[in-house]
Amino acid sequence: MQTSTLTHPPAWRRSPRCWLICLDMQRDYVVPGRPRYAVENAQVAAACVRVLGHARDAGWRIVHSQLRQGDSGGWPRELFSAPIEGLRPLITEPVFFRRGLSAFGDSGFAAEMRAARGHDVFLIGFSLADTCLATVMAGVDEGLSLTLLEDAVGAGATPALATATRTVLERFARLASSRRILAQGFEVAS
Repeated sequence: MQTSTLTHPPAWRRSPRCWLICLDMQRDYVVPGRPRYAVENAQVAAACVRVLGHARDAGWRIVHSQLRQGDSGGWPRELFSAPIEGLRPLITEPVFFRRGLSAFGDSGFAAEMRAARGHDVFLIGFSLADTCLATVMAGVDEGLSLTLLEDAVGAGATPALATATRTVLERFARLASSRRILAQGFEVAS
């Protein structure tokens, strides 16, 4: 008789629920005077809070990815690399620290996301022109069905570059408004 839960896939791996990828949710994007700050990032963070709250209430599998600064093996010690208030990961939400642009550059993140194949995967966060683009492209290579929630993604780039990035992304992922999707209860046809 097997008594260990380690021999059985966790319930979230068996259920047909949605997944949420949270990219680069650190304070550097919302604190005036910081290199990655943009005025519109406050609105993006508010949209991220709404989406993350809905995902938690609905029991989605939520994963976080953040660029590793320096050689630290865990949470960055710099104040501005800490998570934005309201967007802190819960203990049940894995956090992966990557060295490159794509979240899939971290082998643990890539392994975690393999379980998302065949499910709707939503993406929110910051760094549209680099991290979001690289993560979407790698996710497509991994066979994922991705939806980028446009109003919950900070551009981190000039308006022209953000527009060009969205043009590229719409060939590989669905682009949607979090408000429209929230109103529909995140029922997206795959």
